Amino acid sequence: MVIALEAVIVFTWRANIAVTLPVASVVVEPFFVAIVTAFTYADVREDFSTRAVWLRVLERSWAVLVIGLLVNLVAALGFESIAIADPFQKLLGAAVIVVAISLIFADVHATVIDDAEPWWLLVPRSLGASTVVVWQGLAFARAIILFALQMLVPTLLSLLVVAAIAKRDVPLAPFWANAVTILLLLAPVQAFCTYVYLDLIGYESKNTSSR
Repeated sequence: MVIALEAVIVFTWRANIAVTLPVASVVVEPFFVAIVTAFTYADVREDFSTRAVWLRVLERSWAVLVIGLLVNLVAALGFESIAIADPFQKLLGAAVIVVAISLIFADVHATVIDDAEPWWLLVPRSLGASTVVVWQGLAFARAIILFALQMLVPTLLSLLVVAAIAKRDVPLAPFWANAVTILLLLAPVQAFCTYVYLDLIGYESKNTSSR
C-alpha cells in the first residue's frame, strides 16, 4: 500500500525524483508507521478492536508526521555537521545526533498514549516522553540500535540497491531502492521499536495483569 501510494506521487508528479520521492516519503510513510505502531500496541494490549485501532491511527497520524519531520531534520543536520572537516562542527554534529537518538520513541509515544488531550500538546509531550525514557538506565544503548535501524541501515541498503539496479539502466532507481527498504525494514523495525518502548516504560497488558 505504501509503495503504491508513493508510486502514484512519483510517477504522476512531473518533477525531478529528488523532489518527488522525499515528498512522497514524508506524506505517506508516517501514516504507515502509525498503522504498524497502533496494531503492535493492540497486540501487546491483548485488547484488539479493529475500529479502535483505525481511529487511533486517524487521530495520531498528523503527530507522527510532524515528529518524523522533526527527527529526520535533526538527524540530517547532525550528519551534515559531522561530514564537515572542522572538529568543532563534528563535535556539534555528534551532539545533534544524540538529540535525534533521544527522540527515537516520540512517534511511538504519540500513537500509544491513551490521553492525547489537549491535541496541540501531543507532539511536545511525545518528544519529552521519548527523551526521558531514552536517558533512563541502559535505554540509551537500545535507542542507538533503533536509530541505526531506522536511519543508517535503510540508507546503506538503498545505496546498495541503487548501485545494483543502476547497472541495468532501470529508470527511477532511487524509487525502487526506497521500495525495497520499505518492504524489508519499515514494518519490522517500527514494530520492534514499539515493543522496546513499551518494555522500557514497563507496560503490561491489562488482560495479563488481571490474571
